[in-house]
Amino acid sequence: MRIAESTVEAIREKVDVAELVKEYVPSLRHAGRSFKACCPFHQEKTPSFYVTPEKGIFHCFGCQKGGDAFKFLMEMEHLTFPEAVAKLGERVGIRVEPKESELDPREREFFKLREALTFAREFYAKVLVTAPEAAEARRYLDKRGLSPEMREAWGIGFAVGDGSSFLQNATRKGFAPELLAKAGLAGSRDAGRLRDFFRNRILFPITSVKGETVGFGARAMGDAMPKYLNSPDTPLFSKSRVLYGLFEGLAQARKARHIMLLEGYMDVLAAHQFGFKLTCAPLGTAVTPEHAALIKRYADTVTFVFDPDNAGASAALRGAELLLEQGLSVRIATVPDGLDPDELLHRDGTAAMDAFLAKAQDLPDFQTIRALAGRKGPLAAEDKARVAGEVLETIAKAPDEVLKAEWTRRLAQRLGIDEDALRSRIARGAAAPPARRFPSAANAAPEKPAELSAQDRTIIQALLADPALAADPERVLAQDLASDSARRILAALRAGAGKPTTVIVDGLEPGDASLARSLMVQGQMGERTPASLVEQTIDELRSVRRYRELDAEYMKMAAGERPKDPALIEEHARLRKALSDRRLLDRVKG
Repeated sequence: MRIAESTVEAIREKVDVAELVKEYVPSLRHAGRSFKACCPFHQEKTPSFYVTPEKGIFHCFGCQKGGDAFKFLMEMEHLTFPEAVAKLGERVGIRVEPKESELDPREREFFKLREALTFAREFYAKVLVTAPEAAEARRYLDKRGLSPEMREAWGIGFAVGDGSSFLQNATRKGFAPELLAKAGLAGSRDAGRLRDFFRNRILFPITSVKGETVGFGARAMGDAMPKYLNSPDTPLFSKSRVLYGLFEGLAQARKARHIMLLEGYMDVLAAHQFGFKLTCAPLGTAVTPEHAALIKRYADTVTFVFDPDNAGASAALRGAELLLEQGLSVRIATVPDGLDPDELLHRDGTAAMDAFLAKAQDLPDFQTIRALAGRKGPLAAEDKARVAGEVLETIAKAPDEVLKAEWTRRLAQRLGIDEDALRSRIARGAAAPPARRFPSAANAAPEKPAELSAQDRTIIQALLADPALAADPERVLAQDLASDSARRILAALRAGAGKPTTVIVDGLEPGDASLARSLMVQGQMGERTPASLVEQTIDELRSVRRYRELDAEYMKMAAGERPKDPALIEEHARLRKALSDRRLLDRVKG
Protein backbone atom coordinates (compact mmCIF):
# COMPACT_ATOMS: atom_id res chain seq x y z
CA MET A 1 0.00 0.00 0.00
CA ARG A 2 1.37 3.40 -0.98
CA ILE A 3 0.88 6.29 1.43
CA ALA A 4 1.78 9.84 0.44
CA GLU A 5 4.96 11.02 2.16
CA SER A 6 3.21 14.24 3.12
CA THR A 7 0.59 12.19 5.01
CA VAL A 8 3.26 10.18 6.82
CA GLU A 9 5.08 13.36 7.84
CA ALA A 10 1.89 15.06 9.01
CA ILE A 11 1.20 12.08 11.28
CA ARG A 12 4.81 11.94 12.47
CA GLU A 13 4.72 15.61 13.48
CA LYS A 14 1.51 15.19 15.48
CA VAL A 15 2.41 12.01 17.39
CA ASP A 16 4.07 12.45 20.77
CA VAL A 17 6.35 9.41 20.87
CA ALA A 18 6.72 9.58 24.67
CA GLU A 19 2.95 9.53 25.20
CA LEU A 20 2.65 6.60 22.81
CA VAL A 21 5.42 4.59 24.47
CA LYS A 22 4.04 5.27 27.95
CA GLU A 23 0.79 3.49 27.03
CA TYR A 24 2.83 0.32 26.55
CA VAL A 25 5.58 1.05 29.12
CA PRO A 26 3.92 2.72 32.14
CA SER A 27 7.24 2.78 34.01
CA LEU A 28 8.66 5.39 31.57
CA ARG A 29 10.12 8.24 33.63
CA HIS A 30 11.82 11.60 32.95
CA ALA A 31 15.60 11.50 32.55
CA GLY A 32 16.73 15.01 31.68
CA ARG A 33 15.33 15.93 28.27
CA SER A 34 14.52 12.28 27.57
CA PHE A 35 12.56 9.49 29.26
CA LYS A 36 13.87 6.09 30.29
CA ALA A 37 12.59 2.68 31.43
CA CYS A 38 13.45 -1.00 31.29
CA CYS A 39 13.20 -2.11 27.68
CA PRO A 40 9.91 -3.72 26.57
CA PHE A 41 11.78 -5.76 23.94
CA HIS A 42 14.20 -7.68 26.14
CA GLN A 43 14.63 -8.56 29.81
CA GLU A 44 16.80 -6.22 31.87
CA LYS A 45 17.06 -4.98 35.44
CA THR A 46 18.75 -1.61 34.79
CA PRO A 47 16.92 0.76 32.43
CA SER A 48 18.67 1.22 29.10
CA PHE A 49 15.62 2.15 27.00
CA TYR A 50 15.34 5.87 26.16
CA VAL A 51 12.70 7.98 24.44
CA THR A 52 13.57 11.48 23.18
CA PRO A 53 10.39 13.39 22.25
CA GLU A 54 12.09 16.42 20.67
CA LYS A 55 13.76 14.09 18.16
CA GLY A 56 10.81 11.72 17.91
CA ILE A 57 12.81 8.56 18.59
CA PHE A 58 13.29 5.68 20.99
CA HIS A 59 16.49 3.67 21.46
CA CYS A 60 17.61 0.81 23.68
CA PHE A 61 21.32 0.70 24.48
CA GLY A 62 20.94 -2.97 25.47
CA CYS A 63 19.24 -4.70 22.52
CA GLN A 64 19.86 -1.80 20.06
CA LYS A 65 16.22 -1.60 18.96
CA GLY A 66 15.13 1.89 18.05
CA GLY A 67 13.33 4.14 15.62
CA ASP A 68 10.40 6.52 15.46
CA ALA A 69 6.78 6.19 16.60
CA PHE A 70 5.88 4.09 13.55
CA LYS A 71 8.72 1.67 14.26
CA PHE A 72 7.74 1.39 17.93
CA LEU A 73 4.17 0.49 17.06
CA MET A 74 5.33 -1.98 14.40
CA GLU A 75 7.54 -3.73 16.98
CA MET A 76 4.98 -3.74 19.78
CA GLU A 77 1.99 -4.90 17.76
CA HIS A 78 3.69 -6.72 14.87
CA LEU A 79 2.19 -4.33 12.32
CA THR A 80 3.32 -3.50 8.82
CA PHE A 81 4.43 0.06 8.15
CA PRO A 82 1.14 1.00 6.41
CA GLU A 83 -0.83 -0.50 9.32
CA ALA A 84 1.20 1.49 11.83
CA VAL A 85 0.73 4.69 9.82
CA ALA A 86 -3.03 4.10 9.65
CA LYS A 87 -3.27 3.38 13.38
CA LEU A 88 -1.27 6.44 14.40
CA GLY A 89 -3.17 8.51 11.85
CA GLU A 90 -6.41 7.55 13.53
CA ARG A 91 -4.85 8.52 16.85
CA VAL A 92 -4.08 12.07 15.70
CA GLY A 93 -7.15 12.56 13.53
CA ILE A 94 -5.62 11.92 10.10
CA ARG A 95 -7.44 9.16 8.23
CA VAL A 96 -5.43 6.86 6.00
CA GLU A 97 -7.79 4.94 3.75
CA PRO A 98 -6.02 2.96 1.05
CA LYS A 99 -7.61 2.45 -2.33
CA GLU A 100 -7.79 -1.16 -3.40
CA SER A 101 -5.89 -0.25 -6.57
CA GLU A 102 -2.93 0.90 -4.45
CA LEU A 103 -2.51 -2.48 -2.71
CA ASP A 104 -0.06 -5.17 -3.78
CA PRO A 105 -1.53 -8.66 -4.51
CA ARG A 106 -1.01 -9.97 -0.95
CA GLU A 107 -2.48 -6.84 0.63
CA ARG A 108 -5.39 -6.97 -1.82
CA GLU A 109 -6.18 -10.55 -0.81
CA PHE A 110 -6.04 -9.66 2.90
CA PHE A 111 -8.27 -6.67 2.23
CA LYS A 112 -10.87 -8.94 0.56
CA LEU A 113 -10.64 -11.55 3.32
CA ARG A 114 -11.25 -8.88 5.97
CA GLU A 115 -14.21 -7.58 3.99
CA ALA A 116 -15.69 -11.10 3.83
CA LEU A 117 -15.25 -11.68 7.57
CA THR A 118 -16.78 -8.30 8.41
CA PHE A 119 -19.77 -9.14 6.20
CA ALA A 120 -20.09 -12.55 7.90
CA ARG A 121 -20.04 -10.96 11.36
CA GLU A 122 -22.83 -8.54 10.42
CA PHE A 123 -24.83 -11.22 8.61
CA TYR A 124 -24.74 -13.76 11.45
CA ALA A 125 -25.48 -11.10 14.11
CA LYS A 126 -28.62 -10.09 12.19
CA VAL A 127 -29.69 -13.76 11.90
CA LEU A 128 -29.45 -14.18 15.69
CA VAL A 129 -31.73 -11.20 16.30
CA THR A 130 -34.30 -11.75 13.54
CA ALA A 131 -34.39 -15.33 12.24
CA PRO A 132 -37.07 -17.76 13.56
CA GLU A 133 -34.45 -20.54 13.30
CA ALA A 134 -32.38 -18.68 15.98
CA ALA A 135 -35.11 -18.78 18.63
CA GLU A 136 -33.47 -21.65 20.52
CA ALA A 137 -30.12 -19.84 20.46
CA ARG A 138 -31.74 -16.68 21.84
CA ARG A 139 -33.34 -18.69 24.64
CA TYR A 140 -29.97 -20.30 25.42
CA LEU A 141 -28.23 -16.92 25.66
CA ASP A 142 -31.06 -15.57 27.82
CA LYS A 143 -30.66 -18.56 30.13
CA ARG A 144 -26.91 -17.93 30.35
CA GLY A 145 -27.60 -14.31 31.32
CA LEU A 146 -25.88 -12.66 28.37
CA SER A 147 -27.51 -9.26 27.94
CA PRO A 148 -28.77 -8.00 24.56
CA GLU A 149 -26.30 -5.09 24.84
CA MET A 150 -23.37 -7.50 25.19
CA ARG A 151 -24.59 -9.60 22.27
CA GLU A 152 -24.72 -6.53 20.07
CA ALA A 153 -21.41 -5.06 21.23
CA TRP A 154 -19.54 -8.34 20.74
CA GLY A 155 -21.32 -9.25 17.50
CA ILE A 156 -22.70 -12.58 18.76
CA GLY A 157 -24.44 -14.34 15.86
CA PHE A 158 -26.13 -17.52 14.75
CA ALA A 159 -25.64 -19.81 11.72
CA VAL A 160 -28.76 -21.66 10.63
CA GLY A 161 -28.50 -25.33 9.79
CA ASP A 162 -29.38 -25.39 6.09
CA GLY A 163 -25.72 -25.15 5.05
CA SER A 164 -26.22 -22.63 2.24
CA SER A 165 -27.91 -19.42 3.43
CA PHE A 166 -24.65 -17.61 4.21
CA LEU A 167 -23.00 -18.64 0.93
CA GLN A 168 -26.02 -17.49 -1.07
CA ASN A 169 -26.11 -14.09 0.61
CA ALA A 170 -22.34 -13.60 0.44
CA THR A 171 -22.09 -14.48 -3.26
CA ARG A 172 -24.97 -12.10 -4.02
CA LYS A 173 -22.84 -9.40 -2.37
CA GLY A 174 -20.00 -10.16 -4.76
CA PHE A 175 -17.77 -12.42 -2.63
CA ALA A 176 -16.29 -15.28 -4.66
CA PRO A 177 -16.89 -18.77 -3.18
CA GLU A 178 -13.14 -19.48 -3.30
CA LEU A 179 -12.47 -16.36 -1.23
CA LEU A 180 -15.10 -17.42 1.33
CA ALA A 181 -13.44 -20.81 1.61
CA LYS A 182 -10.04 -19.16 2.12
CA ALA A 183 -11.58 -17.00 4.87
CA GLY A 184 -12.78 -20.15 6.68
CA LEU A 185 -16.44 -19.34 6.03
CA ALA A 186 -17.14 -22.18 3.58
CA GLY A 187 -16.04 -25.80 3.37
CA SER A 188 -16.23 -28.66 0.91
CA ARG A 189 -18.89 -31.32 1.31
CA ASP A 190 -20.79 -33.66 -1.01
CA ALA A 191 -18.43 -34.30 -3.91
CA GLY A 192 -16.60 -31.00 -3.54
CA ARG A 193 -19.65 -28.73 -3.41
CA LEU A 194 -19.05 -25.77 -1.09
CA ARG A 195 -21.33 -25.36 1.91
CA ASP A 196 -21.45 -22.98 4.89
CA PHE A 197 -18.66 -23.89 7.31
CA PHE A 198 -20.84 -23.07 10.34
CA ARG A 199 -24.27 -24.69 10.68
CA ASN A 200 -26.76 -24.56 13.57
CA ARG A 201 -24.28 -22.88 15.89
CA ILE A 202 -24.02 -19.75 18.02
CA LEU A 203 -21.10 -17.72 16.68
CA PHE A 204 -18.57 -15.71 18.68
CA PRO A 205 -16.56 -13.33 16.43
CA ILE A 206 -12.85 -13.46 17.20
CA THR A 207 -11.07 -10.11 16.96
CA SER A 208 -7.37 -9.42 16.53
CA VAL A 209 -5.57 -6.80 18.63
CA LYS A 210 -6.01 -4.48 15.64
CA GLY A 211 -9.79 -4.69 16.08
CA GLU A 212 -10.40 -6.75 12.95
CA THR A 213 -12.63 -9.82 12.82
CA VAL A 214 -10.31 -12.68 11.87
CA GLY A 215 -12.42 -15.75 12.62
CA PHE A 216 -15.23 -17.26 14.67
CA GLY A 217 -15.75 -19.60 17.57
CA ALA A 218 -18.96 -21.60 17.39
CA ARG A 219 -21.05 -23.49 19.94
CA ALA A 220 -23.31 -26.26 18.64
CA MET A 221 -27.00 -26.31 19.49
CA GLY A 222 -28.39 -29.68 20.47
CA ASP A 223 -26.13 -32.75 20.53
CA ALA A 224 -23.94 -31.94 17.53
CA MET A 225 -20.23 -32.62 17.94
CA PRO A 226 -17.79 -31.11 18.43
CA LYS A 227 -19.56 -28.92 20.95
CA TYR A 228 -17.17 -26.03 20.23
CA LEU A 229 -15.63 -25.39 16.82
CA ASN A 230 -13.23 -22.65 15.70
CA SER A 231 -12.58 -21.30 12.24
CA PRO A 232 -9.88 -23.26 10.43
CA ASP A 233 -6.44 -21.68 10.06
CA THR A 234 -6.47 -18.98 7.39
CA PRO A 235 -4.05 -16.25 6.22
CA LEU A 236 -5.66 -14.04 8.91
CA PHE A 237 -6.38 -16.52 11.69
CA SER A 238 -4.55 -19.05 13.85
CA LYS A 239 -6.00 -20.04 17.21
CA SER A 240 -2.50 -20.30 18.68
CA ARG A 241 -1.96 -16.56 18.08
CA VAL A 242 -5.26 -15.03 19.24
CA LEU A 243 -6.92 -14.54 22.64
CA TYR A 244 -10.69 -14.10 22.76
CA GLY A 245 -11.61 -10.81 24.45
CA LEU A 246 -8.11 -9.32 24.50
CA PHE A 247 -8.93 -6.53 22.05
CA GLU A 248 -12.13 -5.60 23.88
CA GLY A 249 -10.19 -5.08 27.12
CA LEU A 250 -6.94 -3.85 25.60
CA ALA A 251 -7.15 -0.28 26.91
CA GLN A 252 -7.65 -1.50 30.48
CA ALA A 253 -4.96 -4.19 30.15
CA ARG A 254 -2.39 -1.69 28.94
CA LYS A 255 -3.20 0.68 31.79
CA ALA A 256 -3.13 -2.02 34.49
CA ARG A 257 -0.35 -4.08 32.81
CA HIS A 258 -2.43 -7.06 33.93
CA ILE A 259 -4.39 -9.77 32.08
CA MET A 260 -6.64 -12.51 33.46
CA LEU A 261 -6.87 -15.75 31.48
CA LEU A 262 -10.16 -17.66 31.61
CA GLU A 263 -11.19 -20.85 29.80
CA GLY A 264 -14.14 -20.16 27.54
CA TYR A 265 -16.19 -17.71 25.50
CA MET A 266 -19.07 -17.48 27.98
CA ASP A 267 -16.68 -16.97 30.89
CA VAL A 268 -15.07 -14.00 29.12
CA LEU A 269 -18.41 -12.52 28.07
CA ALA A 270 -19.83 -12.79 31.60
CA ALA A 271 -16.66 -11.28 33.09
CA HIS A 272 -16.79 -8.28 30.74
CA GLN A 273 -20.52 -7.88 31.34
CA PHE A 274 -19.83 -7.67 35.09
CA GLY A 275 -16.98 -5.18 34.62
CA PHE A 276 -13.92 -7.49 34.65
CA LYS A 277 -12.47 -6.16 31.41
CA LEU A 278 -8.95 -7.54 31.86
CA THR A 279 -10.20 -11.04 30.99
CA CYS A 280 -9.58 -13.04 27.83
CA ALA A 281 -9.24 -16.71 26.87
CA PRO A 282 -7.28 -19.05 24.59
CA LEU A 283 -9.45 -20.62 21.91
CA GLY A 284 -9.84 -24.08 23.35
CA THR A 285 -6.09 -24.67 23.31
CA ALA A 286 -3.27 -24.52 25.81
CA VAL A 287 -1.29 -21.31 26.16
CA THR A 288 1.28 -21.22 23.34
CA PRO A 289 4.61 -19.41 22.89
CA GLU A 290 2.78 -17.08 20.49
CA HIS A 291 0.23 -16.30 23.22
CA ALA A 292 3.09 -15.59 25.62
CA ALA A 293 4.65 -13.12 23.17
CA LEU A 294 1.27 -11.46 22.62
CA ILE A 295 0.53 -11.12 26.33
CA LYS A 296 3.98 -9.73 27.08
CA ARG A 297 3.31 -6.75 24.82
CA TYR A 298 0.51 -5.53 27.06
CA ALA A 299 0.98 -6.99 30.55
CA ASP A 300 3.54 -7.68 33.25
CA THR A 301 1.19 -9.77 35.42
CA VAL A 302 -1.09 -12.65 34.42
CA THR A 303 -3.73 -14.28 36.61
CA PHE A 304 -4.95 -17.71 35.50
CA VAL A 305 -8.58 -18.37 36.43
CA PHE A 306 -9.30 -22.04 35.83
CA ASP A 307 -11.63 -24.76 37.06
CA PRO A 308 -10.29 -26.65 40.08
CA ASP A 309 -10.41 -30.07 38.38
CA ASN A 310 -7.17 -31.88 37.56
CA ALA A 311 -7.32 -31.09 33.84
CA GLY A 312 -7.88 -27.39 34.51
CA ALA A 313 -5.10 -27.23 37.10
CA SER A 314 -2.65 -29.05 34.86
CA ALA A 315 -3.43 -26.72 31.96
CA ALA A 316 -2.94 -23.72 34.23
CA LEU A 317 0.42 -25.01 35.41
CA ARG A 318 1.73 -25.63 31.90
CA GLY A 319 0.62 -22.23 30.66
CA ALA A 320 1.81 -20.44 33.78
CA GLU A 321 5.29 -21.94 33.53
CA LEU A 322 5.49 -20.84 29.90
CA LEU A 323 4.70 -17.24 30.89
CA LEU A 324 6.98 -17.36 33.93
CA GLU A 325 9.95 -18.24 31.72
CA GLN A 326 9.28 -15.08 29.73
CA GLY A 327 9.62 -12.87 32.81
CA LEU A 328 5.91 -12.35 33.52
CA SER A 329 4.53 -12.38 37.06
CA VAL A 330 2.05 -15.28 37.25
CA ARG A 331 -0.69 -16.04 39.75
CA ILE A 332 -3.41 -18.71 39.80
CA ALA A 333 -6.93 -18.28 41.16
CA THR A 334 -9.28 -21.23 41.64
CA VAL A 335 -13.03 -20.74 41.24
CA PRO A 336 -14.85 -22.01 44.37
CA ASP A 337 -17.59 -24.68 44.52
CA GLY A 338 -16.54 -26.24 41.24
CA LEU A 339 -18.19 -23.43 39.28
CA ASP A 340 -17.18 -21.65 36.08
CA PRO A 341 -16.50 -17.90 36.43
CA ASP A 342 -19.63 -17.39 34.33
CA GLU A 343 -21.77 -19.38 36.80
CA LEU A 344 -20.22 -17.73 39.85
CA LEU A 345 -20.79 -14.20 38.55
CA HIS A 346 -24.44 -14.81 37.69
CA ARG A 347 -25.05 -16.60 41.02
CA ASP A 348 -23.09 -14.43 43.46
CA GLY A 349 -22.05 -11.25 41.59
CA THR A 350 -18.84 -9.27 41.43
CA ALA A 351 -18.04 -9.48 45.15
CA ALA A 352 -17.59 -13.24 44.86
CA MET A 353 -15.26 -12.84 41.89
CA ASP A 354 -13.24 -10.18 43.72
CA ALA A 355 -12.99 -12.45 46.77
CA PHE A 356 -11.48 -15.44 45.03
CA LEU A 357 -9.21 -13.30 42.84
CA ALA A 358 -7.83 -11.74 46.03
CA LYS A 359 -6.78 -15.26 47.08
CA ALA A 360 -4.79 -15.89 43.90
CA GLN A 361 -1.52 -17.68 44.62
CA ASP A 362 1.98 -17.44 43.23
CA LEU A 363 2.74 -20.34 40.94
CA PRO A 364 5.05 -22.26 43.36
CA ASP A 365 2.53 -21.84 46.21
CA PHE A 366 -0.29 -23.16 44.03
CA GLN A 367 1.86 -26.07 42.92
CA THR A 368 2.92 -26.93 46.48
CA ILE A 369 -0.60 -26.77 47.90
CA ARG A 370 -1.89 -28.92 45.03
CA ALA A 371 0.85 -31.52 45.61
CA LEU A 372 0.05 -31.67 49.33
CA ALA A 373 -3.75 -31.69 48.96
CA GLY A 374 -5.45 -34.52 50.84
CA ARG A 375 -2.32 -35.64 52.68
CA LYS A 376 -2.55 -36.21 56.40
CA GLY A 377 0.19 -36.46 58.96
CA PRO A 378 3.88 -35.76 58.45
CA LEU A 379 5.39 -36.28 54.99
CA ALA A 380 7.90 -39.03 54.44
CA ALA A 381 11.36 -37.91 53.38
CA GLU A 382 10.81 -39.40 49.91
CA ASP A 383 7.55 -37.44 49.49
CA LYS A 384 9.26 -34.21 50.58
CA ALA A 385 12.01 -34.79 48.02
CA ARG A 386 9.48 -35.50 45.26
CA VAL A 387 7.34 -32.42 45.98
CA ALA A 388 10.43 -30.24 46.37
CA GLY A 389 11.78 -31.50 43.04
CA GLU A 390 8.52 -30.69 41.22
CA VAL A 391 8.24 -27.20 42.66
CA LEU A 392 11.94 -26.42 42.23
CA GLU A 393 11.59 -27.18 38.51
CA THR A 394 9.14 -24.27 38.37
CA ILE A 395 11.17 -21.97 40.65
CA ALA A 396 14.31 -22.51 38.56
CA LYS A 397 12.51 -21.21 35.46
CA ALA A 398 11.95 -17.76 36.95
CA PRO A 399 14.46 -15.26 35.53
CA ASP A 400 14.30 -13.07 38.67
CA GLU A 401 16.78 -14.12 41.39
CA VAL A 402 14.89 -12.30 44.17
CA LEU A 403 11.72 -14.24 43.37
CA LYS A 404 13.68 -17.49 43.29
CA ALA A 405 15.09 -16.78 46.74
CA GLU A 406 11.69 -15.88 48.24
CA TRP A 407 9.91 -18.88 46.70
CA THR A 408 12.69 -21.21 47.86
CA ARG A 409 12.41 -19.85 51.41
CA ARG A 410 8.64 -20.43 51.48
CA LEU A 411 8.98 -23.94 50.03
CA ALA A 412 11.57 -24.88 52.64
CA GLN A 413 9.32 -23.55 55.40
CA ARG A 414 6.23 -25.39 54.13
CA LEU A 415 8.02 -28.73 53.69
CA GLY A 416 10.27 -28.46 56.75
CA ILE A 417 13.42 -28.77 54.62
CA ASP A 418 16.71 -26.97 55.07
CA GLU A 419 16.66 -23.90 52.81
CA ASP A 420 20.33 -24.22 51.91
CA ALA A 421 19.71 -27.72 50.59
CA LEU A 422 17.07 -26.39 48.21
CA ARG A 423 19.29 -23.53 47.11
CA SER A 424 22.11 -25.97 46.47
CA ARG A 425 19.85 -28.13 44.34
CA ILE A 426 18.90 -25.15 42.16
CA ALA A 427 22.53 -24.01 41.93
CA ARG A 428 23.61 -27.47 40.74
CA GLY A 429 21.13 -27.16 37.91
CA ALA A 430 19.43 -30.39 38.92
CA ALA A 431 16.04 -28.79 39.28
CA ALA A 432 15.31 -27.79 35.72
CA PRO A 433 16.73 -27.45 32.24
CA PRO A 434 17.62 -23.96 31.05
CA ALA A 435 14.58 -21.78 30.51
CA ARG A 436 13.27 -21.93 26.96
CA ARG A 437 13.58 -18.88 24.85
CA PHE A 438 11.25 -18.54 21.95
CA PRO A 439 12.67 -17.16 18.73
CA SER A 440 11.98 -13.47 18.30
CA ALA A 441 13.74 -10.37 17.17
CA ALA A 442 13.97 -9.28 20.83
CA ASN A 443 16.03 -12.36 21.69
CA ALA A 444 18.37 -12.12 18.71
CA ALA A 445 21.93 -11.04 19.46
CA PRO A 446 22.04 -7.28 18.89
CA GLU A 447 24.47 -5.89 16.35
CA LYS A 448 26.94 -3.88 18.38
CA PRO A 449 27.41 -0.33 17.05
CA ALA A 450 30.91 0.86 16.16
CA GLU A 451 33.08 2.77 18.63
CA LEU A 452 33.74 6.34 17.52
CA SER A 453 36.54 8.74 18.32
CA ALA A 454 35.53 11.77 20.35
CA GLN A 455 35.85 13.96 17.25
CA ASP A 456 33.72 11.67 15.07
CA ARG A 457 31.12 11.49 17.83
CA THR A 458 30.92 15.31 18.11
CA ILE A 459 30.65 15.83 14.35
CA ILE A 460 28.02 13.15 13.74
CA GLN A 461 25.95 14.28 16.74
CA ALA A 462 25.96 17.84 15.39
CA LEU A 463 25.07 16.72 11.86
CA LEU A 464 22.19 14.58 13.17
CA ALA A 465 20.95 17.58 15.14
CA ASP A 466 21.09 19.78 12.01
CA PRO A 467 21.26 17.56 8.87
CA ALA A 468 21.36 20.63 6.60
CA LEU A 469 25.02 21.04 7.63
CA ALA A 470 25.87 17.84 5.76
CA ALA A 471 24.66 19.29 2.47
CA ASP A 472 27.78 21.49 2.12
CA PRO A 473 30.41 19.11 0.66
CA GLU A 474 33.28 21.28 1.90
CA ARG A 475 32.08 21.63 5.49
CA VAL A 476 32.81 18.00 6.37
CA LEU A 477 34.94 15.78 4.10
CA ALA A 478 34.90 11.98 4.27
CA GLN A 479 38.61 12.07 5.17
CA ASP A 480 37.79 14.26 8.18
CA LEU A 481 36.19 11.22 9.80
CA ALA A 482 38.14 8.28 11.21
CA SER A 483 35.35 5.67 11.30
CA ASP A 484 33.71 3.90 8.37
CA SER A 485 30.39 4.06 10.26
CA ALA A 486 30.72 7.84 10.65
CA ARG A 487 31.48 8.20 6.93
CA ARG A 488 28.42 6.09 6.01
CA ILE A 489 26.17 8.22 8.24
CA LEU A 490 27.59 11.41 6.67
CA ALA A 491 26.92 10.00 3.17
CA ALA A 492 23.34 9.03 4.12
CA LEU A 493 22.61 12.50 5.55
CA ARG A 494 24.02 14.09 2.40
CA ALA A 495 22.03 11.79 0.09
CA GLY A 496 18.84 12.22 2.11
CA ALA A 497 18.90 16.02 2.17
CA GLY A 498 15.42 17.34 2.92
CA LYS A 499 14.13 14.11 4.45
CA PRO A 500 13.36 13.79 8.20
CA THR A 501 16.39 12.59 10.16
CA THR A 502 14.50 9.58 11.53
CA VAL A 503 13.72 8.43 7.97
CA ILE A 504 17.38 8.75 6.94
CA VAL A 505 18.56 6.87 10.03
CA ASP A 506 16.03 4.06 9.53
CA GLY A 507 17.48 3.54 6.05
CA LEU A 508 20.97 2.79 7.42
CA GLU A 509 22.35 -0.68 8.09
CA PRO A 510 21.27 -1.89 11.57
CA GLY A 511 24.62 -1.23 13.27
CA ASP A 512 24.93 2.27 11.81
CA ALA A 513 21.27 3.05 12.56
CA SER A 514 21.72 1.97 16.18
CA LEU A 515 24.86 4.12 16.46
CA ALA A 516 23.07 7.15 14.99
CA ARG A 517 20.06 6.80 17.31
CA SER A 518 22.30 6.44 20.35
CA LEU A 519 24.06 9.68 19.38
CA MET A 520 20.71 11.42 18.88
CA VAL A 521 19.57 10.33 22.34
CA GLN A 522 22.85 11.27 24.02
CA GLY A 523 23.45 14.51 22.14
CA GLN A 524 24.07 17.32 24.65
CA MET A 525 25.50 20.47 23.02
CA GLY A 526 24.72 22.94 25.76
CA GLU A 527 24.73 26.52 24.46
CA ARG A 528 26.74 25.64 21.35
CA THR A 529 25.03 25.42 17.97
CA PRO A 530 25.61 22.35 15.79
CA ALA A 531 27.26 24.58 13.17
CA SER A 532 29.78 26.02 15.65
CA LEU A 533 30.62 22.57 17.00
CA VAL A 534 31.24 21.20 13.52
CA GLU A 535 33.31 24.23 12.54
CA GLN A 536 35.49 24.03 15.65
CA THR A 537 35.98 20.26 15.53
CA ILE A 538 36.77 20.20 11.80
CA ASP A 539 39.21 23.09 12.24
CA GLU A 540 40.98 21.20 15.03
CA LEU A 541 41.10 17.96 13.01
CA ARG A 542 42.47 19.67 9.92
CA SER A 543 44.97 21.70 11.95
CA VAL A 544 46.29 18.54 13.62
CA ARG A 545 46.44 16.72 10.26
CA ARG A 546 48.29 19.63 8.62
CA TYR A 547 50.74 19.87 11.55
CA ARG A 548 51.54 16.14 11.22
CA GLU A 549 52.31 16.66 7.51
CA LEU A 550 54.49 19.68 8.28
CA ASP A 551 56.23 17.96 11.18
CA ALA A 552 57.22 15.00 9.00
CA GLU A 553 58.83 17.40 6.49
CA TYR A 554 60.39 19.47 9.32
CA MET A 555 62.08 16.34 10.71
CA LYS A 556 63.49 15.56 7.25
CA MET A 557 64.98 19.08 7.07
CA ALA A 558 66.46 18.71 10.56
CA ALA A 559 68.09 15.42 9.49
CA GLY A 560 69.44 16.98 6.30
CA GLU A 561 67.26 14.76 4.10
CA ARG A 562 65.74 17.75 2.27
CA PRO A 563 66.58 21.43 1.76
CA LYS A 564 65.35 23.92 4.29
CA ASP A 565 62.13 25.70 3.36
CA PRO A 566 61.63 28.99 5.29
CA ALA A 567 57.91 29.16 4.49
CA LEU A 568 57.36 25.61 5.77
CA ILE A 569 59.42 26.31 8.91
CA GLU A 570 57.40 29.46 9.58
CA GLU A 571 54.06 27.64 9.07
CA HIS A 572 55.25 24.77 11.30
CA ALA A 573 56.17 27.18 14.13
CA ARG A 574 52.94 29.17 13.79
CA LEU A 575 50.79 26.01 13.80
CA ARG A 576 52.73 24.49 16.69
CA LYS A 577 52.08 27.58 18.83
CA ALA A 578 48.40 27.62 17.89
CA LEU A 579 47.98 23.94 18.80
CA SER A 580 49.91 24.44 22.03
CA ASP A 581 47.68 27.38 22.98
CA ARG A 582 44.62 25.20 22.32
CA ARG A 583 46.19 22.26 24.15
CA LEU A 584 45.99 20.07 21.08
CA LEU A 585 49.61 19.00 20.72
CA ASP A 586 48.98 15.73 22.56
CA ARG A 587 46.57 14.78 19.79
CA VAL A 588 49.39 15.00 17.24
CA LYS A 589 50.98 11.96 18.87
CA GLY A 590 47.67 10.08 19.01
